[in-house]
Amino acid sequence: MSSNASEHRVGHDVDAADQVSSLVLLGFAAVGAALTVALNAVLI
Repeated sequence: MSSNASEHRVGHDVDAADQVSSLVLLGFAAVGAALTVALNAVLI
């Protein structure tokens, strides 16, 4: 089975094994945006 197949590791699909969940990425983006706004407010 190739690495491009949807289940290339036994018991793990691509979403679970290889990718960070979208909710986690969305959380990082929201925190990054909030920090950017806060730093701009403090420094400028």
